[in-house]
Amino acid sequence: MASSQITQPQHSLEGITIFTGLSPEALRRIEQSCSWRFCEPNDLIVDYLDRSDDVFFIITGDVRVIIYSLAGKMVSFRDLGPGETFGELPAIDGGPRSARVEAKSSCLIASMPAAAFRDLLLAEPIVTQALLRQQVASVRRLSMRVYEFSAAIMAITGRRVYGEMQDIRAKDAYPDEEVKAYLVDKTFPKTAEELTLRLSNVSAAFYGLMLKHIGEQFGWIEADNISKSVFRELGQLKTREALEEGVELPKDSRAPALVFITAVHSASPEYNFEVFEYLPDRTVIRVFGFSRYNRIAKKLGIEQHLTWPELTPFFEGVAQEMGISCKVQAELKELGVGGQYDCAYSCTIL
Repeated sequence: MASSQITQPQHSLEGITIFTGLSPEALRRIEQSCSWRFCEPNDLIVDYLDRSDDVFFIITGDVRVIIYSLAGKMVSFRDLGPGETFGELPAIDGGPRSARVEAKSSCLIASMPAAAFRDLLLAEPIVTQALLRQQVASVRRLSMRVYEFSAAIMAITGRRVYGEMQDIRAKDAYPDEEVKAYLVDKTFPKTAEELTLRLSNVSAAFYGLMLKHIGEQFGWIEADNISKSVFRELGQLKTREALEEGVELPKDSRAPALVFITAVHSASPEYNFEVFEYLPDRTVIRVFGFSRYNRIAKKLGIEQHLTWPELTPFFEGVAQEMGISCKVQAELKELGVGGQYDCAYSCTIL
């Protein structure tokens, strides 16, 4: 970092937006708790996943905030200018930096220790309210971006899936148009989600019936071992498919979660996921919704012979395929009557 640290009380925070409305005396007290720094273009101010927790105020110049994709690829996010604040999240929750911030131009930056910033929020309701408004605006802006992006993707995907299915079914020859109209109305999937769910149920039936016959002929221990092997090899297969599709998989604890997400996107709409922790040395992902495998096992009366949660070997298979040494642990919270499912999987680098 090619920047210099100086402390000059004459520097002013009067232009910082969240301090608007404070008295001159209050502003002077805040300035005394700050350090001041000149930065040249491209100077690093904070780095991604840095454990520092100072809060920064831009006095002059501009900075660039850069976020990272799930695969660790840098993505330019937005620029900030005079009067704006950044770096407040780690000061509030104690977590690592969620973005990299660099000087875009020559700039003067003031920084405040996290403890002083938290004290300030308690002492000055005006600052707290301004910060809340700033955070709400960010949430609204990001929510709108996600909505617009998702809507565009869904519109494109929906038209493509419908068109492709019509091309595939164009070779079918029904007895007459009346029979065709009746069967299409009654049984043809109306949405891409419905189509995928039906295919999902077919694969679950093969899984369940295969294990049922293995258990009846060779014993239930063998059936359980086969189930684990299938999921482990499925994790390996999905890893290879993700790599072939150009997905950038980091060689650390995040890879198993990323591969699982690609599998959900392509073939498992009954699962939802929530990433609780996403760091190179430890990643935690919650998987919830419905387990097709548990549902078919219950239906066939073989659930008690198999190990649950069933996805642990899947995550282990991804790690094995990537050459990652990590420990996979599962915390099963729900395995309901209809296949309702809620489980947190953690992958920790050894």
